Amino acid sequence: MNLRAFASPLLRPLLHPLLRLTLTALLALPLLWACGGNSSDDDNGLVRLVNASTDHASLDFYASDTRVASAVLQDTASGYVSLAAATTTFKLKRADAGTTALATDRAVASGVSHTLVAYTTGGTLRTAFMSDNQSAPSSGVAYLRVFNTSSEAGSLDVYLTAVGGSLDDVTAITSSLAAERFSSYSEASQGSYRLVVTAAGDKTDLRLDIPSLTLASQQVATLVLTTTPGGVLVHGLLVNQGSNVAAQKNGSARIRLVAGTTGGGTVAATLNGTTLSTALKSPTVSGYTLVPAGSLTANVTVNGSAVAATGLSATPGADLTLMVLGTPAAPQLALLADDNRPSTTSTYARLRLVHGVNGLNAGVTLTADYSAVATDVAYASASTSVGVPASTTYRLEATSPASTAAIYLGTDITLQATHVYTVFALGDASAPLGVLRRDR
Repeated sequence: MNLRAFASPLLRPLLHPLLRLTLTALLALPLLWACGGNSSDDDNGLVRLVNASTDHASLDFYASDTRVASAVLQDTASGYVSLAAATTTFKLKRADAGTTALATDRAVASGVSHTLVAYTTGGTLRTAFMSDNQSAPSSGVAYLRVFNTSSEAGSLDVYLTAVGGSLDDVTAITSSLAAERFSSYSEASQGSYRLVVTAAGDKTDLRLDIPSLTLASQQVATLVLTTTPGGVLVHGLLVNQGSNVAAQKNGSARIRLVAGTTGGGTVAATLNGTTLSTALKSPTVSGYTLVPAGSLTANVTVNGSAVAATGLSATPGADLTLMVLGTPAAPQLALLADDNRPSTTSTYARLRLVHGVNGLNAGVTLTADYSAVATDVAYASASTSVGVPASTTYRLEATSPASTAAIYLGTDITLQATHVYTVFALGDASAPLGVLRRDR
């Protein structure tokens, strides 16, 4: 690279040779960072923090007991700091509390830039240490790799296709990328692409859809995939080697419909232009549908009559259940947040209860093999999902003091490890009905 070209042609003849040498050296410093290969001091290395966590809005970054970066916000990076080439204990502390959330020993290499990526999975703050020393590709080409941090989302496939294009006949740039694993770098010509993340082996199970991602000539980037509130979809964070980071948030939420009115009312619902159902007869639970996230413009009808639906919103990456309850003449809406993250114990399933029995006027309790899973759950609400040992012989029972018979009773029920289940208590108080659904 001709660094002298940065000086004005009018001034260059006037510069003393020593001054020109100094100018060249000063101009070279930021370029070394951009290339990500070496620090300015051969005895030191450069280190920065990228906050890709979902549970820590702001982190302070310490090398041993010295704070080297303050209040690094989610989806941002600190500046690089020069540290001695040695094994260093890095500490991450909550910026609002000053308590240490994580300490990790990492080897800083002489003359190399590094990125410490902080992320959350399984409810735990973890880190990955990247060396920013990948050589740049040739002109007109970019390098892209993927880091899947989300044990919640499971193994993933990643595709690059034309903007506005489909995934038909497109081969994944990385396949079955397991949690907390990096892919190798893939080459792509400079330009704009649609980037799609799906469940491993299933192009129809979209987890992240970035409509337009621009890759520049000689760019070296890592797409960090992070967990979402619902646990199934993922967010993205593009970490450019030696340069900036850019959030690639999921633009969707997954929403399902529960038709739960009295008298077998038929429910139709469209949210932000996406149809959940045109005619779902009560009591029935639909599957999840991808819906544009944010404030929800809702068109809901019961037996063809419009239902007032205002003030509804969907957090990007969330899983939600829209319940339509009450009578066809006076329906009620409830939008419930669904936690579909698998249990952190590999031999456990997760289970919860949703109460939608009209006119019951009492809470509902759920037991698994006579042990309480949820107690006195209120109408139009859900219990917290809890872990239970996987089994093929569960006795599940939903009861209420206002009902003489069990609302739901299932024997020899199989609850598989790492899966998530909901028992829905639906129907009318005079004839309640329990429905077991596997949420994922």
